[in-house]
Amino acid sequence: MQSKGEKECREFINRYWTGDDSQPKYERLRRALSSAIADGFWSPEARLPNEQEWVAATPCGLATVQRTLRSLVAEGLIQRRRGIGTTVVNRDRPMTEPWHMRFMRTEEDTEYLSISTSVLNRRIIKTTGAWSKHLDQGDHPIVKLTRIMHIANEVDVYNVFYARADLFPELTSKPLHSLNGTNIKRFIAARYNISVRNVRHRLRFEPTPKWIAEYADPQHAEASTVLNATAQLPGGEGLYYQDFFIPPNKLLLELGTDFI
Repeated sequence: MQSKGEKECREFINRYWTGDDSQPKYERLRRALSSAIADGFWSPEARLPNEQEWVAATPCGLATVQRTLRSLVAEGLIQRRRGIGTTVVNRDRPMTEPWHMRFMRTEEDTEYLSISTSVLNRRIIKTTGAWSKHLDQGDHPIVKLTRIMHIANEVDVYNVFYARADLFPELTSKPLHSLNGTNIKRFIAARYNISVRNVRHRLRFEPTPKWIAEYADPQHAEASTVLNATAQLPGGEGLYYQDFFIPPNKLLLELGTDFI
C-alpha cells in the first residue's frame, strides 16, 4: 500500500516531471520541485515526502534525491529539521513602504496595494551585463538576487536585483529566507548608513525571459514591460541596478519621486 508521501510524489511526477532527457535527472528534479513549490502544489510549511518515498515513487536514485534536496535548502526553498523532516519555507512576507512597486487599482485610491516578496535564488557572479557600467563593476563580484513580488494576490512581478557584493556583504551571507519581505533599499540605508539618491526609472519592452517560465503562471505573456530602477550614492557611485518584469494588468503603477 502506498504511503501518503508516495502518492504525493507520483502526483507531482505526473504534473511536473518533463520528458526532456537532455538534462541530468538532478536538474530535472530540482526544476520540477521549484516549479511545484512556486505553484503552491505544496503550501508554505507543508511537510514533503521523505527520501525513501521519493526514491520509491520517482525515476531518481537516493543520491540524486539527496543532492536535489540539499540544493533546494541552499536556495532557501525548503528546510530540513531533525524530528520534523523536510518542509517548505514560508517565503512570502509583507514588504512595508515599497519604493518601486507602488500599485493602485484606481486614481482615487489613497493607499498602495499590499505587496509580499520572496527570494527565489541568490548568485554571486562575475559576468558583465547592462548593470556593469552603472555599478562600476570592474573585477568586483556582483550579488544577484531574484525575487517574486505578489501584488495584492492579483499580479506577480519578477525582480532581479544587482549590487556590488564587496560593498554589501550581508546581502551575500544572510540566510536567504531572512531576506523575504525585505525592503532592500531601506535595509542598505539603515545597515550601512547610506543615503539613497538619484533614483532613476526607465521602461522597456522585451520578450519575457525563459527563466520566468520556471515559476510563472500564464499571466506572464510572451512579452513583458520591464521597469528598470537604478540608484546612486551621494557621491554619484552606482548603488544598485534592478529590473522588474511586469505582466499585462489593469493596475496603476505610481512612478512619482516623492519617496526620494
